[in-house]
Formats: sequence, C-alpha cells, structure tokens
Amino acid sequence: MTIISPIRNQGYARFFFFLFAVLVAGGLVYIFEYNALVNSRYQTQALKQEITALGVKNADLKNQLYQVTNPDALQKLAVASDLVIDRAPQYIESAQ
Repeated sequence: MTIISPIRNQGYARFFFFLFAVLVAGGLVYIFEYNALVNSRYQTQALKQEITALGVKNADLKNQLYQVTNPDALQKLAVASDLVIDRAPQYIESAQ
C-alpha cells in the first residue's frame, strides 16, 4: 500500500512556484530595462544628428549676417539711398 503525503510535497511545489515567479519577474524587468536603454540610445543618436543640422544652419545664418553687414555692401546701400557720412555729429543731451 502506498501512502501519499501531500503536505510534505507541498513545500517543494511552493518553492518551485516562487522560484518560477522570481525568474519571470526578473525577465520582465530585464526586458523593460533593455527597451529603455535602446530608446535612450536612439534618442541620443537623433539629438546628435539634430545638433549637427542646427550647427550647419547656424553657420548659414552667420554667413548671411556677415554678407548683410559687409562694409562694402553698406556703402553701396548708403550711396543708393543718397546718404552722407556726418563727420561732426551733434547729439542732443538732456539734463536729468
């Protein structure tokens, strides 16, 4: 006759259940953390590309500014608008 003692085997089942639960939870945490790491790397790469593009745009804007404020171009604009250089300007002063 075989005697079955489920109370003695219940401890092993509980242990294996908790071991399995811990492994599943650890796996899920690992997957979420890896996903966050990949997203961070992608965002970093995208921001580097955006910084490079903005650097090029900034250089273009500086070139445009230097072309607009070029003394030769300003002199031509002054002549075209019939402006003259005032050698001895008189300023209005106010006593405060």
